[in-house]
Amino acid sequence: MTGIKKIITVALLAVMALPALAVTEKEMEEARAITAQAYLRYANDGSGYLDEFRATSMSQLESKLKTKEKENIKAFKSVKVPGDYASWDKAKLLEFWGVTFFTSPNLAEKGKLARTRVKQRISAMTVAAPAPVETAEKPAPEPQATPDPVKEQSAEPQATASDAATVQEAVLEKQEEILADQNAIAQDTEERQYKKEDSGTWIYVLVLVVLIGVVIWLVVFAANMMKKQSEPLENQSTGNSGNSEAGNTKEIAETRKQLIAAQTALNEYKAALEESREENRRLQAEIRKLKEAPRNTPQPAPAASAPVAATAKPQNARPAPSAIYLGRVNGRGLFVRADRRFNPGHSIYRLETRDGLVGTFHLVNTPEVTDIALANPVEYLSGGCSAIDIEDTAGAQAIITENAGTAMFENGTWKVLRKSRIRFE
Repeated sequence: MTGIKKIITVALLAVMALPALAVTEKEMEEARAITAQAYLRYANDGSGYLDEFRATSMSQLESKLKTKEKENIKAFKSVKVPGDYASWDKAKLLEFWGVTFFTSPNLAEKGKLARTRVKQRISAMTVAAPAPVETAEKPAPEPQATPDPVKEQSAEPQATASDAATVQEAVLEKQEEILADQNAIAQDTEERQYKKEDSGTWIYVLVLVVLIGVVIWLVVFAANMMKKQSEPLENQSTGNSGNSEAGNTKEIAETRKQLIAAQTALNEYKAALEESREENRRLQAEIRKLKEAPRNTPQPAPAASAPVAATAKPQNARPAPSAIYLGRVNGRGLFVRADRRFNPGHSIYRLETRDGLVGTFHLVNTPEVTDIALANPVEYLSGGCSAIDIEDTAGAQAIITENAGTAMFENGTWKVLRKSRIRFE
């Protein structure tokens, strides 16, 4: 009996010695401001100015917002916040703002991608410790019983093993939640890229089909005109004058020239259509490889082709690719400038094209471009590149291009069709 009393006394003293962590009203307000700032930043691509300050309250945050963010915060504030947070600990606070809050259907889908940033910032918060709990009253003496030395010795180790198992399960659950968030972000990014690639390719093919239809109509029209002009010649008598025959012969020759020109144009458009189909098949094969390959695994470089003999003459040789240096990508997916040579301070990407209409691009691999891009990834990378977490460049020293992007020249400007895939090292 004496041993049991000693164990109970030691347990009460241990509980009284540990401060109970609870969430105050100020800490709840700070966590809400952190979540709102991250949500607004992800919901609107043009809200980069929010990265310049750290709000600790909703009033402080709302005083800095622009028109678009003032509209987006209405959906955020419509989500009900529990009032029993005074009984929460730090783990409960992190679970609500990092997981439960983002399950609300009122929030924008792009804004829900802010879960990872919210968890990181709230994990860095310090939850204040309230005053220690008063000493509990001594328990009433229990009826005397025959002491069991074996049970007294094994009671404390069993409780310790149970607590350790509970802590381990909690850690595993948090790790699974973080991995699930990362997988969801990567999957959303890939799906958007695939949809954009498919739509851009089919638009290009549709334009070519329309042009070929116009050429075919011109050929049929020319053939009908030629037939109408040849019928009077067959019915003419041999007594017609030489001047009339010469005039008809000239008209026939002109019609034939038009027909030959139309046929040549048709052949050129057929060749362009076949080239477009080859490019479409290549892009679809590349998309399938990206879907089948494991995430974050660099794609192997294509094998070098065998050298061609110096005396061999290439058949249907394509022109060598020309290089164009491009600036950053704006919110509409357009490169802001293009130069024939590298322009320090402005050139970010290098594009190679054979026909001046479609080309592939990647980041310029120089220390200057790497430093600028790592310092401000939202402005210089997010428009033309994709990564697991493109804003998290802490500790990164280099940018590795895993797959080049694709761009198309449209209305006098180069436009992004498919972003380049990168990773940080």
